[in-house]
Amino acid sequence: MNALRITALSFTLALFGCSGGEESTPNTGSGPAASAAPAGAPPTAAMAAGDALQGIVLRVAPGGRPDAFCIPEWSIANQTSVDIPGLLIQIGWHGKDGAVLQAAGEFGTLQEGLSPGRRVDKTLDGHASACGDLKVVLGTYACRDENAVRMPCPGPVHLLTEGGIQGDTSALQEGRMRGAVEG
Repeated sequence: MNALRITALSFTLALFGCSGGEESTPNTGSGPAASAAPAGAPPTAAMAAGDALQGIVLRVAPGGRPDAFCIPEWSIANQTSVDIPGLLIQIGWHGKDGAVLQAAGEFGTLQEGLSPGRRVDKTLDGHASACGDLKVVLGTYACRDENAVRMPCPGPVHLLTEGGIQGDTSALQEGRMRGAVEG
């Protein structure tokens, strides 16, 4: 499994290094498709718009072979002045016609150690579809202190997408999450 991931990541990096600028379609706010940069703006414009956001920012961009085998490249950034020792967030990955490619788990995705200004880059398993057919669906999220006790998140969650990847934040809300202590 690790060899497959390393091969996929190497392939992604090779393609990314050879590709020119792709169009971006940032997705921010609480609606399914709010934009922070004009449609057709290069990725650097999307990142610049995303860097101005305050709160917790998830960025999702195409990777792999975006027209046939998508390996989404994504990150979580703490763009606040408050330390977030732990963040749980439900992230679902859907394909064309709403097919669930990777369900949002009830415990959510955990990210620890989000100090102010820190951005953590991630990647997922690949999907045998075009990146433009993917939709990221965000649900409940919660912040935790160093003792895993729930604390208020220091800002809203924003979602920025690029390369035709769609985002749905209509169910996005801060709330209770299983797997940690409620204070």
